[in-house]
Parts: sequence; C-alpha cells; structure tokens
Amino acid sequence: MTAEVVIMNMSFQDYVAHYFEPSDFTIFLLIAFGLLVAIYAVFYTYSKGKYKNPQRAKEEFFFLSERFYELIFSGGSIIGFMAVYFYLDFFNHSGAFFEFWDKYSDYLLLVFMIISIVFNSFLDHVLIRLKRIHRDEMASIRLIGMLYMILIFGYIKFIYEDNNYDMFIAYFLTLMIGRFVYFDASFKDFLNCIKLAAANIPIMIMGLAYLGIMCFYGYSTGYLLKHNGVITNIFFVHLFIIVAIFFLHFIPEILFKNKKKGKGGNKKHRDEYLEDDDEEEIDLEILDL
Repeated sequence: MTAEVVIMNMSFQDYVAHYFEPSDFTIFLLIAFGLLVAIYAVFYTYSKGKYKNPQRAKEEFFFLSERFYELIFSGGSIIGFMAVYFYLDFFNHSGAFFEFWDKYSDYLLLVFMIISIVFNSFLDHVLIRLKRIHRDEMASIRLIGMLYMILIFGYIKFIYEDNNYDMFIAYFLTLMIGRFVYFDASFKDFLNCIKLAAANIPIMIMGLAYLGIMCFYGYSTGYLLKHNGVITNIFFVHLFIIVAIFFLHFIPEILFKNKKKGKGGNKKHRDEYLEDDDEEEIDLEILDL
C-alpha cells in the first residue's frame, strides 16, 4: 500500500528520472529499432517476391514503408490528443481551470482534434516527408488508422477491462461513420474508399503487433507505469516508434542507392525494367482508381 501511494505521488522530476533512466530507456529504444528493422525485412521479402525487377521491387518496398509510417503517424496523432484530453478530464477536479474545463471541454476536444491533424501533417510533411503515396492513398490509410484506434479501444475495454474510454469509443465510431456518409458521396466513391482502406489492413496488423510487443515488454518490466493510464502509455510507445522511424527511414534509401551503384548501368537490368513498363502502368492505374 505504501509503495502504491509513493508511486501515485511521483513528481514530474521522478517521472523524467524513471522514463529516461539510461539503461531502461536504451533497451526500450533498441526494441523499437529492432522491430522496425524486422518490418523492413518483411516488406523487402514481399517486394522481392512480387517483382523480379529490382527497380519495381525497390518502389514497392518504399510504397509499403511510407504507408506504414502514415499509419503510425495517424494513430499516434489521434491517441496523443486523446491522452491529453483524458488526463485533463480525469485529474482536473477543482480550481479556476476546472470551471473553465467544465464549461468548454467539448469545444476544447475540437481544438485538440485540430491540433492532432496539424501534428499529423507535421510528421508526414516536415519531419519525414512522404513522397510515394498519393492523396487518396493517404486518406485511406488515415481511415485505417481510425480502425486501428477502435481495435486498441476494444482491447482496453474488453480485455484490459477499463471503462474510462467509452466516450472516446463512441466518438470514433461516429467519426468513422461520418467519414463514409456525406452528401455528395456516390456508391462508387464508397466502394473505392473501402477498397483502398482494405488493402492497408495487413499493414495495420503489423502496426498492432509492433505496438503490442512493446507494450508487453514495457508492462512486464515496469518501464510503463500502469497508473499513468493505458492511453498515455500507448501514446508514449508511439513516440518511441516515431523516433525509430526518424532515425532509420533513410537507411533503406542508402542501401538501395549503394546496391544500384554496385550494379552500375547494367544493360540487363535496364532491359528488365523496360519489360516491366506495362506491368507498372497497370499498377498505377489500380492506385489511381
């Protein structure tokens, strides 16, 4: 009981000391790096199996990687503003700010949502500029990012058995429905959106596995503090994944570039690329549907 009281009364300095303790912080970050490398390996193997031409395989690898990045950015942005909102709502019980919060919390939820959109755009346009996925594809990944969040909430409610997030679950279900139902939407638009989003489900599963492994390690070792709230810890893990992406995303670019230089202007590979022109045009038509 005494230990629990001490933990619940940790100061900001105590939190910083805990989360940035060199050995634990380094191990957690290395796990994030290692899992991202494993995902790169899966993408590379899949791309090599799908296309015999090295250039096409390279483009497929980066296309998959950027879709994964956008999923993490989208999920992390959403869960970040939710973690802030939840903490303010859950722990703010008195004082002038409580009165302000009690009166304007619904409007602040909208403000936080706008901030999350800006943060998402900062991540995929400034921090790591995504160049290979077009606008419709990015929108479909963000839609899958919302499903990604619903599945996380489902875990929290039915497996972790925490009912504190029911409001958010209802909110995001409504938001997902609203994404599909709008006045000028045609049935064709609806089917196209579903088709593009469904193609990203395997990437979503990989993202959930990545998150699950890191959370399991964090909770089992005590690095993630349970009293912080599940939503806060999940956001904290997303930050580690984003840091891993920031530091490692340029390495495949360097490796592919060096590999291309090693092969030189090999005529055989140029001929193979020309043979695949028709296949590339078909793939691009599918993406532009």
